[in-house]
Amino acid sequence: MEYEVAQLLVSNGFSVDSEFSYSRNDAGVLKDFSIDLLATQYITSDIDNILAVTELLVECKYRHYNNIWLFFEDTNEGEMSPFTLGHTIRAIDDFSWKFFPANCTTSFDEAATFCMKGVEIDTSNGNVYDSEIKHGLMQLQYGLPRLITDRVGFEIKHPENENNPFFFCPILLTTSRILVANPGTSIRMVEKADSLDDFSKPKPWVVVHSDLTPDFERHRQMECKSLSMLVHDEWVKVLDAERAAKGEHEFLLPSKRCAALSDPPGRKLFEFFSQTIICSLEHFPTLLKEIQKVTKLGANSYVSQKNIRVL
Repeated sequence: MEYEVAQLLVSNGFSVDSEFSYSRNDAGVLKDFSIDLLATQYITSDIDNILAVTELLVECKYRHYNNIWLFFEDTNEGEMSPFTLGHTIRAIDDFSWKFFPANCTTSFDEAATFCMKGVEIDTSNGNVYDSEIKHGLMQLQYGLPRLITDRVGFEIKHPENENNPFFFCPILLTTSRILVANPGTSIRMVEKADSLDDFSKPKPWVVVHSDLTPDFERHRQMECKSLSMLVHDEWVKVLDAERAAKGEHEFLLPSKRCAALSDPPGRKLFEFFSQTIICSLEHFPTLLKEIQKVTKLGANSYVSQKNIRVL
């Protein structure tokens, strides 16, 4: 499955690295973990200038054909929902001289199905699990701090004409069919159903929310600690001044963002770490096209001054 997915990514213009690794404290012991694939694509202009970088962390879960992944939609309304438009495909210009348009990736989330819970059902015997889904989501979430640290550390020291803003997104791929329970589904409806299709509908992918636990916050601080050395860097101060002069909020200046990422647990940075796409393998080519459409439009629409974005 990993090999098939890697080939698909390359055929769509990405370069692929396997076994993206990170370290994690596991019961007091520092252990190495990994995510199956890191895919990188450089978005270029008509004259081949690099405009932005897209990075996808992809974890593959091969499941038996009898297994189906069933999800339940977020029941919250409006501002009570933990989901935020634009937090799935993250558009990060905080460490660059360039500014993405406000909310340039929200169109993806406006068409997405937000789900709070997922379970795996073995239709051959009726057994229900959630361990594989939870494990995949945790792997991806814990890999994101290193991904961000590597990209920021690489880009922030480059001069204006070589520094690139970037997009990133975690994706959990499954060979299972994905279903989403209909609104109003109840215990009684499930008990009376002859099949899962009686109370659910297929979806190509869903977006799920993961909370930022105290353990993850400690992990984030450890993986991002190298960014603390940039907080008082003279080059970063120049970038701070440039972005401030163009209307950037003080708490979003490069030095402040480096501090927030590397500081002890405080304000939870949901915009970086909370939302993940779960996609069925058969629909992955379509998902890639959607991501490329959104990111290319954002990268080709730089603005000269800061404008308000939802955080």
